[in-house]
Formats: sequence, C-alpha cells, structure tokens
Amino acid sequence: MARPMRKNAVLKLGGVGALAVLLLGGGLQLASAGENTGSTAAQTVNCPTVRDKLPAIPASAAAGVERELANLDEEIARQNERLAQQAANPQGGANFINNAILGPLKSKRVAVLDRIEINFNRAGAQRPNLDALATCGLNAPGVASALNSSVKAGNAATGGNNTTAAAQTVNCPTPQIPAVPAQAAANVQAELANLDKQINEANARLAQQAANPQGGANFINNAILGPLKDKRQAALDRIEIAFNRVGAQRPNLDSFAACGLNGAGAGNAGNGNAGAGNGNAGNGNAGNGNAGNGNAGNGNAGAARTVNCPTPQIPAVPAQAAANVQAELANLDKQINEANARLAQQAANPQGGANFINNAILGPLKDKRQAALDRIEIAFNRVGAQRPNLDSFAACGLN
Repeated sequence: MARPMRKNAVLKLGGVGALAVLLLGGGLQLASAGENTGSTAAQTVNCPTVRDKLPAIPASAAAGVERELANLDEEIARQNERLAQQAANPQGGANFINNAILGPLKSKRVAVLDRIEINFNRAGAQRPNLDALATCGLNAPGVASALNSSVKAGNAATGGNNTTAAAQTVNCPTPQIPAVPAQAAANVQAELANLDKQINEANARLAQQAANPQGGANFINNAILGPLKDKRQAALDRIEIAFNRVGAQRPNLDSFAACGLNGAGAGNAGNGNAGAGNGNAGNGNAGNGNAGNGNAGNGNAGAARTVNCPTPQIPAVPAQAAANVQAELANLDKQINEANARLAQQAANPQGGANFINNAILGPLKDKRQAALDRIEIAFNRVGAQRPNLDSFAACGLN
C-alpha cells in the first residue's frame, strides 16, 4: 500500500517541478522580451486644423483670431508632452488618456473656438460654426500633430496646397530717447512696452494676410501700417509728456512713428531692451522678437539703468514649432520689460544693499529666461528637429 502512495507523491513532485520549470522559463522569456522591447514612440493628438476651415477673416478680427489659433497649437503641444510622459511612465487605467487628456483638451478647444467665433461676430461678420473642430483623436506613434501654424486659410484656387509662406513683418524705427529721468522711467518703460505690443499685433495681422490675402494693393498700408503709425504716434507723445511732467526737456519723437515692411522672414527692431532682443534668425513667422532701446542714462545721476540681455541665436524654425517659439520670444521680451520696470523703481527709490540688483532682479531674470529658452529648445525637439543649445543666452547684465 505504501508504494503506490510514494509513487503518487513522486508524480506530484515531478508535476510541481515541471510546472515550476515552465513558469520559470516563461518568466525568463517574458523578462527577456521586456528587456529587448525598448520604449516605443509616443502617440500625439490628432486635432482638426482650424485656420484652413475659416471663412475670410475681417481685418479688425485678424489679430484676435491669430492669437486664438496660436492658443490651439500651444494646447496641442502641452497635451503631446503629457502623452510623451504617459508613454514613458504609464498611469491610470484603459481610459486614462480619454479622461485625463483628450476630454479636457476638447473642453479647452471649445472655449478657444468660441472666442474665434466671437471675434467674427464683433467685427460684424457672420459667426462661423466651429463646434465640429473641437474633438481630437490620436495619431499613430511617431506621427506629428497637424498645427494651424503649418496650414493656411482654405482656398479652392490653391489646389489644396497648404504650405504657409513666410510672412512679412513691420519695420519700425527704434526711438532714440535721451537719458530718462528716474521719475519718468516707469511711464517711459510702459510706453516702450506698448510700442512692442503694437508691433506684435501688426505682425499677427501680416501673418494672417500672408495666409489669407484680402483687400487690394493698398490693404497693408491702409489697414495695418496706417493705424500702426497712429498708435505709435500716441505712445511716443506719451513718452514726450513723461519727460515734460518731471521738468526735463521734451524730446521730439515724431519721426519714429511711421513703419515700413521687412522682407518675408525678417525680424523686427523694437523697444524692449537696449540693443538686445529676441528676433529669430530663421523663420519670420516664428520669431518676431524685438531688439530695443534702453533708457540707461549718459552719466546723468538718477537715470534708470536697463537690462542688457543677449539675443538668442535661433536656427530656422520648423513650421510646426513656430507658434510655440513665437510665444516664448514674447515671454523673453515681457521678462525684459518687467526687469526694466523694477530697475526704474530702484532708481527712483533705492532699496537693499550693494547686491540687491543682482539678487532681486538679474538672478530671477536669468532663471525665467532659462525656462523660456528651454521651452524653445523643446519646441524644436518635439517636431523632430535638432534641439539648439540656448543656455548661453540666459544671463543678462546691465546697460
């Protein structure tokens, strides 16, 4: 009786051993497969482009529509970054991407598309219905997202060619401003920032005109350059008044009001910083940063200093990265304006010790610039272009 039981025990042990071998072998095989698989390319969002679906855009709505189209592209870039993180480090269940990425993206696009429709309505044009363009899907891994910056307005005569031509940019003279009294510095900086804002708005309209030409031969002069001159004249007048109010001689800046046009793809001279701006050396649709004029005094006591930041040397910008690069160039100009405003306040009301400017203004400015420059590099990388190294352009000095 004992032998059959012993035999059964041997068989059971043998079965367990065989099962263990199979499981171990399978586990090793699975582990080996996992080791050899490697990471796959991330998926990207597949959103319908909007620019090529729009009707003719009224001139008065063009700047607003361009801003919202750039917002759509920026949101696509943000969600593609999240998809890349998800591919590298999966989280959530089967519906994570739908619930945490595509769903919120649709909601944001609905809001942006509504604002585009409102821009038409405000200009007295028929409000388009863009609701069908809100929902996005997913591209196959490695396929780039279609962006509004890489298509132009729909036109049957183009035969479906959606390649964006480089837009012209405005060419405005840099106001030659004498040493700014400390009491006037904040007002002058605010108006210089207004001049830059006017340039950016005019460039947005020129970009729209390049994508969707309208009007006759004089359209740009009458609808863009003429109104720009009027706005600049008002800002320059306010700069003159700022001098006059503090008892300084009022400069005559009238000759700096009129602007011309750069060739397609050229950047602008502007007003953010003395001799240093963020113009793009490549694709003019992406880089309209503004090299500017500072207000550091010519040895006059109390004159406010301005930051002296190096101009990032950016290679030609791929069309798919253009909107993101342009947004970061605008951020760099905004950072310069903010730092100059603080320097103006410091000149009018000194505080802190000898290292106050380095610690409280130039140090934080370097950190902010580094973050913006990193985002420019990432914009290149996302579309498969070689990532430039812009680290050396982060630190600023003083004029």
